[in-house]
Amino acid sequence: MIGANDAADGNAANMRIAVVGLGYWGPKLLRSLAVLWGEQRIVAVDHSAERLAAVRISHPRVRCVATLDEALLDLRVKAVIIATPLSSHAELARTAMSAGCAVMVEKPLAGSAADARDLVRQAAAGGHVLMVAHTFLFSPRVQWLAEYIRAGELGDVLYATSSRLNLGLHRSDTSVIWDLAPHDFSILFHLLGEFPRTVQTSARSIARQGHCDVAFMNLSFASGIIASVDVSWMAPRKIRNTAVVGNRKMAIYDDTDNEAPVKIYDRGIIRTESPDFGEHQLTYRYGDTVSPYISSREPLASELSHFLDCVLNGTPCLSDGEFGLRIVEVLEAAETSRAQGGSPAEIVTLTEEVEVYGRARHRVRHRA
Repeated sequence: MIGANDAADGNAANMRIAVVGLGYWGPKLLRSLAVLWGEQRIVAVDHSAERLAAVRISHPRVRCVATLDEALLDLRVKAVIIATPLSSHAELARTAMSAGCAVMVEKPLAGSAADARDLVRQAAAGGHVLMVAHTFLFSPRVQWLAEYIRAGELGDVLYATSSRLNLGLHRSDTSVIWDLAPHDFSILFHLLGEFPRTVQTSARSIARQGHCDVAFMNLSFASGIIASVDVSWMAPRKIRNTAVVGNRKMAIYDDTDNEAPVKIYDRGIIRTESPDFGEHQLTYRYGDTVSPYISSREPLASELSHFLDCVLNGTPCLSDGEFGLRIVEVLEAAETSRAQGGSPAEIVTLTEEVEVYGRARHRVRHRA
């Protein structure tokens, strides 16, 4: 358990954390947080009396209330974790930061780029921790692969692909793009170390009209890298696969493969000059395929530990508001491309606001 000795100030030993939303993901957050922080320093928030009753049984020392406003009446609440439907993210995050709290919001940060920018501004102005729960960034598999790529082991990255497919879960409040693509976008942008400039989307609504349940998105980057992201609620089997291809080696990350989730392929092409004018000869190089040992540490526990470290010690967030804003901008552009028949949409980023937040995010402040 993280204790007062880890804190930047003497009030941290009494600090309470509110978990807002006890639907699908909230109980998982609550369970991990209870181990890390202790039940007696957690406040569970949900409008459902039934859900609160279940928490009282499983976590009897957790305080249960119906609204965030009620939780914030306790001035010991200095951090808020938001795990509610997307439509409420922005309002709840604003309320929490207005009360002087650090905030972690489940992905995506907000339902529009405008709301996400407002949250980034508010965090910068108040010096608040604003973190977005892009959980895959805390996966040991993704972290290992990111370090491998940054060390130059793949050579120059040429392109990447990512697929997140399954049969269900169909949601009535959002599209498959907003539900599943944030995972793949966060992984790819973290691995590649850059954000795209354009996105082109082809999508279809099959089970329900109004929200697409299958989408194919093509991304272009300033470096010349191209990437594709496919997401679907209408696939016959579960696929969680990311491939990154370099000019030296290739890598596959398969999140459904528990024995060998990451494989490195020492393969490629060799281009040689031909004696015939204007022609080149291509030959193929086949080397070893390696599957490194990678820890199976739970990403959710690592994510929550990181959030607590950011709150207590001012550590910069790996998935901060700036990163979350960029994801929302790409999601919004993907929907724009879909709405205009699949023509590429430019991803608009207000870089000055992002840079201001980047300078301010180290100066965190908590409630007195």
